[in-house]
Amino acid sequence: MSPADPVEQELVSEIPNPLLKWIRSHLIELTLRKIPKTDRVLDLCCGYGFYFMINPHAQGIEGDPRAVRTLCSQGFKVKQGNVLDLLPYEDNSFDYVIAHDVLEHFTEGELRKLLPEVHRILAPQGRFIAFVPNRKGYELGLRRGVGHKLFVTINEINSLIPKLFTIRRHYPEPLPRPVGRFFAHNKEVFDLAKISGAR
Repeated sequence: MSPADPVEQELVSEIPNPLLKWIRSHLIELTLRKIPKTDRVLDLCCGYGFYFMINPHAQGIEGDPRAVRTLCSQGFKVKQGNVLDLLPYEDNSFDYVIAHDVLEHFTEGELRKLLPEVHRILAPQGRFIAFVPNRKGYELGLRRGVGHKLFVTINEINSLIPKLFTIRRHYPEPLPRPVGRFFAHNKEVFDLAKISGAR
């Protein structure tokens, strides 16, 4: 998230309950558990790093300096930065970039700046895996004032990724869509493959 956004900064700074964090990282996040556990995975807007419970070798970038200090003090590889600027990584640095509950916090215009940078830092055949809330989760976020700006559906993804990515898979998680649509914590997952040579 942008460190200039005080609402987001305050929310990102909330450290989740350790038991809930463990349940989420070990029992719910099925897609994240399938990603290779290497340092060639970047967690975009990593917050306090629940993903590091799954892959402690991953790297992260985060706008909240308190979260960055906390994670670095625990030995994780995290950089502080505004992801709407140029990402502080070389071309082709990562095999995977993940964005968990991130894209909905940006406008379409902001995502048009961010996605080419994600493309740049991904290796050929790299994958960008984005988790976004379903309609119930998005609307809950609006009521709670957590900074939701864009309800991301397959239509938004298709409009944002031409010449950058193709959709490998799009599916709900952890529950099937007919059931999961009633639960605010069900996600829509977009597994996107980098189109090599595109800029």
